[in-house]
Amino acid sequence: MFTQTLCARTSLVLILALMPAFVLAEDIPRDQHPWGRFAPGSWARIKITTEKISAAGKKTAQVTLVTTRLLAVDEHGVTLQTETRQGQDVTKGPEITTNWDGTHRDGKRNERLSLGEVKFKGRSHSCQTHSVTRTIGDQTVSTKSWYSPDTPPYYLKRLIRVRGPQPRHTAIDVVTLNTTRNLDNKKYTGWETRTVIASRGGRSRSISFHSFQVPGGLVQSEGEKHDVDNARAGRQVERLDAFHAIPVSSK
Repeated sequence: MFTQTLCARTSLVLILALMPAFVLAEDIPRDQHPWGRFAPGSWARIKITTEKISAAGKKTAQVTLVTTRLLAVDEHGVTLQTETRQGQDVTKGPEITTNWDGTHRDGKRNERLSLGEVKFKGRSHSCQTHSVTRTIGDQTVSTKSWYSPDTPPYYLKRLIRVRGPQPRHTAIDVVTLNTTRNLDNKKYTGWETRTVIASRGGRSRSISFHSFQVPGGLVQSEGEKHDVDNARAGRQVERLDAFHAIPVSSK
C-alpha cells in the first residue's frame, strides 16, 4: 500500500515537472467531466421542489424545472445555459463558460498547483490540487480542487470561499464511490457527494447522487437549510426529470 501511494505521488511529481502549469490547472481528458464527455446539444432537466418554513412555522412549497444545455466544449471546459420554468414563467439565463474545475473565466485570475490526497474509508488517493483565486470587483473567489486522474469521478473534493459583501463558504466532498441508484425504472451507476454551504444567513447541507450516464451528472439531491439560530428554514429536493445525451463523435 505504501509502495503504491509512493509511486502514484512520484508520477504526479513527474507530471507537474514536465508539463506547463497553465495546462495542468485547466486541462483534463474531457471524458472525465460530466458535461465534457457529451457533445453540444446535450441537455438535462431537473425538477426542484423547494419547501420554505417561515418564522411563524408556516410551510410553502414551490416547484421549478431547470434545464441546462451544453452549448460548446473547448480544450479548457464547457459553455452552458440554463432555462428556468416556474408555472408559465420561463427565464433563460446567460451563457456561462467554466473550466473543467468549475471555475468561471471572468475576473483577474491567479493559479497554483500542488500535491495532496483525499482519504476514503482509510484508503488514500493521491491528487493534484488546483488552487484558483479570482477577483471580480469587490469580490474574491478562491477555489481549491482535488483532482485524482485514476479515481472516478476524478474531482474528489472542492472548497470554494467567497470574500466580499456577501461572504460564503462551500465544501463539496465525494463521500461514496461506485454506487448505484434506481430512478424511474432505470439503473444509474455513479457516486455521492455531500455539499455544505455557510453564509451570514445560515447554512445548508445536501447529499446528492451523480452519474456519468447523465449530462451534467446530477440524478438526485436532497438537503435542508437552517437559519443563523440553527432552526430549520427549509428543504429542497432535486430529481432528474429528463435528459438528452449526445455522444462525442469518434471521428
